[in-house]
Amino acid sequence: MHAEGGRIFAQIMHGGRVSHEDINGGRQVVAPSAIAVEAETRTYKGKQAHPVPHALTTDELPGIRQEIVQGSLNAIAAGFDGVELHSANGYLLHEFLAPSSNQRDDIYGGSPENRARFVIETVKAVVEAVGADRVGIRISPAHNVQGALETDAADVRETYGLLVDAIAPLNLAYLSILHKEPTSELVQDLRARFNGTFLVNTGFGVITTREEAISLVADGHADAVVVGRPAIANPDLVRRWREGLPVNEPDQATFYADGAEGYTDYPFYEESAN
Repeated sequence: MHAEGGRIFAQIMHGGRVSHEDINGGRQVVAPSAIAVEAETRTYKGKQAHPVPHALTTDELPGIRQEIVQGSLNAIAAGFDGVELHSANGYLLHEFLAPSSNQRDDIYGGSPENRARFVIETVKAVVEAVGADRVGIRISPAHNVQGALETDAADVRETYGLLVDAIAPLNLAYLSILHKEPTSELVQDLRARFNGTFLVNTGFGVITTREEAISLVADGHADAVVVGRPAIANPDLVRRWREGLPVNEPDQATFYADGAEGYTDYPFYEESAN
């Protein structure tokens, strides 16, 4: 990445209750509350139901926060330019924000302010450890995946407004929002509150095209657009989009494979043209 003039951030994620003892080395699955995800997960023994997680005690939370800090320090030491704190898609940090997965009765549950507290504390701790210019955060308000349901529009606005207002003064590297309507009032209000580098991602439903990405930036809705599947299928996506070259189509059948197929075997443009 650096040899080609690029920058690379490592996404730091704690799976929370979206895990299983058979895939995490036998560790206890933890979450804000003892509420299981009503779904199955892939394990080495086949698909299994998510277990009921251990509800983290108030005394255990500093240790979880420190794990995320240590993961961030490890990423920087390994040569990454920064880290993206994954507070989206139903994983641990998002589980604290969502009322369906956070039914605590202490200072980390109940009100929007309390549900945002652990995320805010974690962001501040990572910033203190590695520097604000090396820290971004991803959120996915009202994405409603993996049981992290946020269906009350007023609660969503208040919860995420409080979160963004609290982290904006830290001057993070960026805020990345996954939302199916990046031009919506909710998303653009959060952008105004953050008042910094702002990225959007339309989610898993539809693959973002080059034209859509250009339009979102040109129309002033974002500073950059996050893409996943096109980048997986095209190791030279930047060049292809910049020069208007044809792109490889991603093969969804290989998205969750355990080998090189679907990860490192997509051809560069020169290879596909021959």
